[in-house]
Amino acid sequence: MVREKWSSRIGFLLAGIGSAVGLGNVWRFPYIVGQNGGGAFLIPYLISVFLFGLPLMLLEFSTGRLFKGSVVSSLKKIRKKFKWIGIAVVSVLTVVLSYYLVITGWILAFFTFTLLGRETSFESFAQTYFSPLFFVVVTIAASLIVMRGVRKGIEKTSKIMVPALGVLLAVMVIYSLSLPNAMDGITFYLTPDLSKLSDSSIWAAAFGQAFFSLSVGSGILLTYGSYLEEKISLVNSSMLITIFDLLVSFMSGLIVFSIASSFGFEVAAGPKLAFSTLPQVFDKVPYGFFLEGIFFLLLFFAALTSAISMLEIGVAVLIDETSLDRFKSTSLLSSIILVLGFPAALSYSGISLQFTGRPVLDLMDETFGSFGIPLTALLLSTSISWFLDNLVIAEEINKNAKWKIGKTVVFLTRYFIPIVLLYVLLTRLHFYLV
Repeated sequence: MVREKWSSRIGFLLAGIGSAVGLGNVWRFPYIVGQNGGGAFLIPYLISVFLFGLPLMLLEFSTGRLFKGSVVSSLKKIRKKFKWIGIAVVSVLTVVLSYYLVITGWILAFFTFTLLGRETSFESFAQTYFSPLFFVVVTIAASLIVMRGVRKGIEKTSKIMVPALGVLLAVMVIYSLSLPNAMDGITFYLTPDLSKLSDSSIWAAAFGQAFFSLSVGSGILLTYGSYLEEKISLVNSSMLITIFDLLVSFMSGLIVFSIASSFGFEVAAGPKLAFSTLPQVFDKVPYGFFLEGIFFLLLFFAALTSAISMLEIGVAVLIDETSLDRFKSTSLLSSIILVLGFPAALSYSGISLQFTGRPVLDLMDETFGSFGIPLTALLLSTSISWFLDNLVIAEEINKNAKWKIGKTVVFLTRYFIPIVLLYVLLTRLHFYLV
């Protein structure tokens, strides 16, 4: 079977940006900044992105283009037994995708309610059948896009959603900066307290955020790299994707801290910020209906483009490793995701599906999101950087690149990044045990 290719460099860039930019940028980043000293967090975060995130991105892109296969088939070419690492990577990401699509469904539901002029709290929403219903809707939507293939599905969708996301973010930034007392929030956001840089927890949070924000270590970028033409510079492209990802996070921080300062609320974590705090604020301002719609639409675009990339990695494995075509592979994987995600969709419902006293969705996130992904990322990166010829990786990275940083990337991914990933894992383990 002839492997599909991106139709153009811009198509690849927008798909890569769509994969990297997700809920971690828009609703997790502002909370992590607020929790870790405001402006003080930005310095270790920038260092983390360029010394940790960017090298991992280049390692994945180069491996994918070199072997022109899925994460399983690529690792199998390095060592046959490494196929089990690839299977573990895909399995963990599939579970993560199942509850990520549940959250994406919540976002689409709240956007729909906003358009209909219907006010609802998250608690009231969770008690209805809407959570599983919208979970099914977004899963089908993501599946239909992936079924259409790399060019007609993923690339075409990214060319629409990523620019639209940028425009919507710009509108929200302009509005939020015009609010009274907005500058007080911006001062906290952008003024670093250098004394806090000695706090190791801030560095752990920075590396963790860089890891989740850029979609590195999950096999997604390896899969996207397998669709790349040889003439495209990996260094230049990865740099652009990284900068855009940073820009989205930065703009999200401007929005949230401006609004928080103006209306006097504490920057809360994830779902509470998106489904409770900000909607309450929008209810109090002129054109709040319009602004709330923009907010949920940009969240939906960010979530869906990331979900598409997560679905594609599993579909690519099924296409490469079985006799199934794209339609059958997507249908099979989507069915598995629906089964895995349904308990998560019912976590906060009247049924209140819980395990060990915690909602199933939270438990899935703690197990597979917080521990599973960093662990498989550690296995993926070390299996490539330690067992694939370093010169081969460096040469692939340096192809058509203005900056020949291949050897530096190899050094970082071989010696520095495994230590960082282990540190992130141990920090998260300590957080949940204490």
